[in-house]
Amino acid sequence: MPLPALFLFLAACSTTTDSGDTAGTDTAADPGADSSLLGSCGGEVDDGVPEPFASWFLCSDLTVDGGSLKSHSTSLPPHPSPYYDPDNALWVEFDEQGGDRFQNPNELSEQDMNLTIPLDPIAKGLTITTAMVDEEAGTNTEEYRGRFQGLGLDGTALFTGVAAPGDAISEEERTFDQYEGHPTNEGVYHHHGANPSALMVLEHLGETTSTTPGSGTVEMFGIMCDGTVVLGCNELDGASVSASALDAQGGHVGDIDSPDGESWFEDRYHVHACSALGRHLTPEIQYYEGTCG
Repeated sequence: MPLPALFLFLAACSTTTDSGDTAGTDTAADPGADSSLLGSCGGEVDDGVPEPFASWFLCSDLTVDGGSLKSHSTSLPPHPSPYYDPDNALWVEFDEQGGDRFQNPNELSEQDMNLTIPLDPIAKGLTITTAMVDEEAGTNTEEYRGRFQGLGLDGTALFTGVAAPGDAISEEERTFDQYEGHPTNEGVYHHHGANPSALMVLEHLGETTSTTPGSGTVEMFGIMCDGTVVLGCNELDGASVSASALDAQGGHVGDIDSPDGESWFEDRYHVHACSALGRHLTPEIQYYEGTCG
């Protein structure tokens, strides 16, 4: 899609290598996110869609079908990126950040991203250990499978915290743009962990004043296709988190309450994508039952 429409809407929203430890950390500089770009990106949300989906997951069409949330989005990032076509109004030059990063050869494109996410997921009964979380694809039968593994607040895809087979996530992170995302060779723009783009949504909604991962009290990046929630360094209600309470991919089970104290998820497995807690990436091991992708 050539996207002149995106320029108007933007006033809007809606696997060569994938690949961490320095480039994608939540200490990365704020790229100057402009939350006004989200002003008209809201997707269509049906009655009955629960929070936080109804209010926080912008740029996606959302419905409830039985016990599942169904989402559709284009996975077009609502911010400038060097991975847009150079003729697009949102194209910017790649920032090598002092020579630490380099641009991959791919160009992002509009996707038909459909996800079905259980509202009350069933745990598989796993104890997630260090041996299971090796940041390599295809080494464990409990890994996430599929093309799109999660949905970000900004309507873009969440991939897991691993690179494409044969690659290292630490190298792939060096190809991330200033919003900590990049496209596959099929044009799927996505994130592998903490990123300013999701926080741009929360800034737009008045929930945070910072789009730098790790610096805000309220941080949520999205939800995986099995129902695993991806938060930042704190719980959503501001409660602190101890690294000793987390498993090998930064996860634990507990209630997730909104910043206003409303109960949003009960006894829900969630991960904290936060370098200060030991891991800034999305989960690698699928905690809940179901087929993703």
